[in-house]
Order: sequence, then C-alpha cells, then structure tokens
Amino acid sequence: MRYLVLCVLLSYGYAASVEDPAEDIIMKEMEVKQKCMDNANVDEKEVKAILNQGELPAEQKIKCLFGCFMKGMGYLSDNGTIDWNIVDDINRKQNVSPEDLKKALEVSAVCRQLVPQNLGNLCDAGYAARKCFADEAKKRMNPKTVKQ
Repeated sequence: MRYLVLCVLLSYGYAASVEDPAEDIIMKEMEVKQKCMDNANVDEKEVKAILNQGELPAEQKIKCLFGCFMKGMGYLSDNGTIDWNIVDDINRKQNVSPEDLKKALEVSAVCRQLVPQNLGNLCDAGYAARKCFADEAKKRMNPKTVKQ
C-alpha cells in the first residue's frame, strides 16, 4: 500500500513538473504584450481596436508596438532581422490542431518571402511582418467565420 501511495505521489509530482510549451508561450506573450503596450503608451482597448480594424494603422507608435512584441518573443532583432525558424518553432508549439499548424506554417512561409530582411529597425520590420501575418491569415480564414 505504501508503495502504491509513493507511486501516485511521484506521478503527481512528475505531472506537475511537466511544462506545457503552448501555455509557456501564452504567458510570455501576455508579459511581452503588456511591457510593449507600456513602452508605446497604448492601452489594451486601443490594441483590440487596432487588431479588429481591417487595416493596420501605420503610426510610428503602432509600428514600434509590433516590433517590440516580436523582439520580446525572440524572433526579431534590433536591426530588423526576423528569425523565421523561431517563428515556425513558436507556431509548432502553439498550434495544437494539424489544420491550424498547417495554416500558420503556410503564412510564415509566404511572409518569409515577402517581408524584407533589411528594413534596418525593429519598428518597420515588426510592422511589415505583422501586416503580412494579418493579410495572409485573412486569406486562409473560413468565410463562414469572418465577421460581416
């Protein structure tokens, strides 16, 4: 009986110590997003309004907000170079369904070709990448789920 209790306790301990990569990414995204919103002096309501618009505004603070986020997530350098392998790695960890992963990797592959690697700064690169992600994701959405 003691052996069974010990095995159960060890199993719970192991299960509690196993990290969920998707959850880790979500937690990091929330932390980075808040830091970047503070830096850009933008609030959550403003970010939601921007993301719900059809087009991304090209204001400098918005460009830098996206650049800050991508840098904080580790796939954009200060000079505007995007590490597409990290983008794909995050997609693999974050997208549970094979269909969502396929779409995310397709978007990444297209944007890898369209977004220049020599924009010179993280604000312009972050904006160009975010705009590409949004435009390409829209093309892959199910028309039945798109808001009219």
